Amino acid sequence: MPDAFENERGFVERRRPFMTARWSNPILLTYRVPPDLLRRHIHPGLSPDQWRGHCHISVVAFEFQDTRIHGRRVPGFVNFSQLNLRTYVRHGDQRGVTFIREFVPSKVIAVIARLRFNEPYGTLDITSQTRGAGDAIHIDHRWRRHDVDQYIEVTASQASVIPPEDDSVYHFTEHRWGYGTTRAGDLVRFRVEHPVWAIREIRSVAHYIDFASLFGTEWGVLNDQEPVRVTLAVGSAVQLFPPGR
Repeated sequence: MPDAFENERGFVERRRPFMTARWSNPILLTYRVPPDLLRRHIHPGLSPDQWRGHCHISVVAFEFQDTRIHGRRVPGFVNFSQLNLRTYVRHGDQRGVTFIREFVPSKVIAVIARLRFNEPYGTLDITSQTRGAGDAIHIDHRWRRHDVDQYIEVTASQASVIPPEDDSVYHFTEHRWGYGTTRAGDLVRFRVEHPVWAIREIRSVAHYIDFASLFGTEWGVLNDQEPVRVTLAVGSAVQLFPPGR
């Protein structure tokens, strides 16, 4: 059986993942944004995927664990943190995400992601801690950018529940497709497979994010805004498939 095939929408799909990992305790800080700001950052073949008439972006912080490339652990790249800014899009009737900026501590990972997949990766020295105490879990991500200390701290319940499909949490956490653009401007998409994520109950949140220093001056309008939703998922094992054009 060939490793690749063309699907009904004309995208080339791969049968085998190039990466497997566990995404642990993803935190999403979700903000409402104007459509004009988003359209500058998504491919013309995509449209914003609105929730109740509004466009959104999310700052997402989580940890990669037990990362394997084509089934093999690569020393130095097994466990690491990631911070990204993503938005929600549609390609026809299919929902997905587009990444506006992604950060990892490793320069090697960032360079490979930029050169091979044209993904908007950069480097950021992120330190992450997870602590459990009784029925609570506390997660702390910290980094420094342009001499500014920034952080996301969340305390939540150890217990978790699966959200219903008509809930906003499901809308922001469950996506099978990621969309990107080649250097030539072609639309590509990659498949991400994982079970539906269980969600923890948030008990407290503290954060400071300088959007302008992290993601560009146009995003500085979010510096004084509070997120419309904070979500902490349990996470799961994931499979990432190579992008198809």
